[in-house]
Amino acid sequence: MQRRLKLCLALYTALCLMIFLFTACGNSEDSTEPVPVVAQTTTVEPKITIPVTPEPVVVEEPVEIEDDFSLPGKGIRPMAVMIDNEGTRVLPQGGLDKAQIVYEIIVEGGLTRLMPVFWGTEPEMIGPVRSARDYFLDYSMEFDAIYVHFGGSPQAGKDIKKYKINEIDGLYLGPDVFWDLTKDRGNWQDSYTSMEKLKAYAQKKKFSETPQAQFPFTYNQKDEALGAGKDASVITLKYPSMTSKYEYDSTTGLYKRFRYGKEHMERVTEKQFTAKNIIVQYVPNYDIKGDSAGRQSMTTTGSGKGYFITGGKVIDLKWSKESRTAQTKYTDDTGNPITLNRGQTWIQIMPMAAKVTIE
Repeated sequence: MQRRLKLCLALYTALCLMIFLFTACGNSEDSTEPVPVVAQTTTVEPKITIPVTPEPVVVEEPVEIEDDFSLPGKGIRPMAVMIDNEGTRVLPQGGLDKAQIVYEIIVEGGLTRLMPVFWGTEPEMIGPVRSARDYFLDYSMEFDAIYVHFGGSPQAGKDIKKYKINEIDGLYLGPDVFWDLTKDRGNWQDSYTSMEKLKAYAQKKKFSETPQAQFPFTYNQKDEALGAGKDASVITLKYPSMTSKYEYDSTTGLYKRFRYGKEHMERVTEKQFTAKNIIVQYVPNYDIKGDSAGRQSMTTTGSGKGYFITGGKVIDLKWSKESRTAQTKYTDDTGNPITLNRGQTWIQIMPMAAKVTIE
């Protein structure tokens, strides 16, 4: 039985082998090799974000300019002081070199008086201090300055009360604020004060330390020339009874100031006064009717012409002032506000008929 089973298995195996060989040979002509199917896949590269380091922001620091000029301090109440400019007994005058703005304006007799305006500077001798005039108030009020004087005209006295101007009047104050250089009681041209004394008195009176008006000018960061300007090396300003003059020094960029043809000197430093900027402003003036002293007044409002001088050049300017308490606007011929070079500015308020020579 087992032998028969083994024989059957052998026959079955042989038969299967024959069938396999036959099938393989019969299909050899038209058989094709199977083509493997390759699945196409898109390889997504991982997105790599490279952090970009931002370029450093360069903050331009203000250029430090080395000079002795103090810009008007923001929030500092200015002081406007009446300074005598009559004759030779007033010389040398003190403190004007520490002012940012100095006005020169006509008074009675065709002479002039000066009004320096100080912001945060500390002159130790300011003088000689003289009496008030009503039209000087118009320029002092432009800065909301504390007005310093020694007596004054009837017109000025009325206007000080009318406009409620903070004043320091030496006529009613003693040596705690003012002192005389001489013992001559008849000498009204020797009264002096200091910024320290003025500030102490202002605090005593509880005057506001913050001005109600902003400084009306702007300054260039560095000196800029008046490109379209004409040469202005010598400026001669002839008031009816006196002459002021400036000569340009190209090595310093400053105008040296002269008075009656002589160097105009400062008392403490013993140096000649200089100006970085000069504004010449023509303003109508007239005699006050019925004034026994022949005092003058001026029409400070309205508009007019003048000159702006700096850096050895000059251009025409236009000025306008809407009211006595308003600030004067100074523009060039195109209507743009003038910009000052950093330094002291003298504003020469000239009668309409005054002769101004620019060479």
